[in-house]
Amino acid sequence: MSPPFLFTIDEIKEHPEAIAHYDGLGNWIPCTDANANFRIGGGVSGRPYYCDRQQIYEVAQLPTGAVKYKQFSTYFLGGYGFWILRGDACSPKDDNWHPLRFDHHDRSYASFVTNAGQHNTLRVQREDQAWAKLLLPDIYHTPMRTEDTRYGGLIGELPIFLALIAFSTSREYLPSVLPRVFSQGSWVVHPYQQPRTDQRGVVVTVYTCPSSYAEGSTAYDLEQYELGNLGKYFH
Repeated sequence: MSPPFLFTIDEIKEHPEAIAHYDGLGNWIPCTDANANFRIGGGVSGRPYYCDRQQIYEVAQLPTGAVKYKQFSTYFLGGYGFWILRGDACSPKDDNWHPLRFDHHDRSYASFVTNAGQHNTLRVQREDQAWAKLLLPDIYHTPMRTEDTRYGGLIGELPIFLALIAFSTSREYLPSVLPRVFSQGSWVVHPYQQPRTDQRGVVVTVYTCPSSYAEGSTAYDLEQYELGNLGKYFH
């Protein structure tokens, strides 16, 4: 079961005068220079949301006692996939952009989504897992199949997972879609998928909850959730 948590999703963009960077295959890499990325507003930018174990809804402000847990920045590049940076790309620390990757769980075959994993694709998929098509371009899918519902599923870095949710619909639709992606304690495959926008970026920040919010949460609680010990995001 999900612990309660708060989060923000801010839309960002690379400055048109930022120095262009490319990998060895000619794929664009977002810049990490100071002031190379900036917040552009729109979507749900600047609007905190609260997951109370049962549903997600907007709150007026982050409550006193909410503590930053993790923050990741994500860009989508058409034909390539996702670039991930730990922290806020608008005020970057000493880190680099990394391709979206996965670590594979040995027993459940769940896939841990991260910025520094060892695998390019999901560990295993079932035909009934509509979430994989919703959240991930085909390059992240695997030919490995199973019919056993005990195997597969998605866990991992919560801010990256929330970024994938954001990219599954348009910036304009996101305010309407976000409250519909979590219901009765479970993540939901929503029907409002839109084509991903090339070079769209977001910064996702996750916070713990004070005790007055659904009995509260700690960094340890959120870490256990990410590891799948409190249940998977999707099965």
